[in-house]
Amino acid sequence: MAAHKLKLSVYLEDTDAQGIVYHANYLKYFERARSRIFTAHGLESGPATGQPMFVVHEMNIKFKRPARLGDQLEVTTEFEKASEYRLTFEQKIRPEDQDELLVSAQVEVVCVDKEGNLVELPENL
Repeated sequence: MAAHKLKLSVYLEDTDAQGIVYHANYLKYFERARSRIFTAHGLESGPATGQPMFVVHEMNIKFKRPARLGDQLEVTTEFEKASEYRLTFEQKIRPEDQDELLVSAQVEVVCVDKEGNLVELPENL
């Protein structure tokens, strides 16, 4: 499967007092990219939709270099089915049109129903 790419801009609200992206905001960037993939597959997550939900089970993040105010970033996301209930995402953040790796993450996501019980992944994934 081809990698999904999401372009982002770093705004003042994303940064700390030194003008670098606050570490927790990378989680938001990764989440945004994963959400776009689910939407592209016709899946709207949430209890009100009646569709299964996708929740983070485990995450491993490596911070290499900081992004800064005004930077243009690209989040690259690839995923594979790890079990009948779980997807593994490999995500990377780089400056747009550059190979320099800023942050990478491996994210394990499980599929659950509205009560939080594991359910099988939808077939369109």
